[in-house]
Amino acid sequence: MKRLAVGRLVGICVVALGACAPATGPINPGDKIGGFLITTGDSEDIVFVTKLHCPFDNSTNTESCEQPVGTKVNVGVGVYGDDPSNKASLDRLWSEQTHEMTIEGRPVNLQAFGSIDFVHPAVGTVRVWNVVIVSDKPGTVTARSAGAVGGDPFEHTAIVKFTAP
Repeated sequence: MKRLAVGRLVGICVVALGACAPATGPINPGDKIGGFLITTGDSEDIVFVTKLHCPFDNSTNTESCEQPVGTKVNVGVGVYGDDPSNKASLDRLWSEQTHEMTIEGRPVNLQAFGSIDFVHPAVGTVRVWNVVIVSDKPGTVTARSAGAVGGDPFEHTAIVKFTAP
């Protein structure tokens, strides 16, 4: 009887410790990394890094943005077609692209997030992966993207610093 009780106690401890271990699989909507919620959003309630014009370092392809705590920030890289009046060119580029994203070094399951479109006055419809980060307290998070669109490779790093209001 004592062996059985000790075995159960050890089993309970192993399960409890496993629940405290950081997740290592791909990020899906609703996951948290530290104090950051990784989710999706509607175009009306999110801020797109691609529209912010944050300081950009060309040598590292890094964009560093500051946003108030509580802001929903989309960290996706924008894709737009050759002809703003022809949505088919955007659809073709989007379907043929390769794209990988990590947040704080963890891979993002982009298919689970889906995409979202918005209109940019200079290039027309822009499509991005609907990967949104939000935080309820100050902190900094890094999202890295790499791939190819229309045969052109790209790398982009978005660093978002959430600041106290």
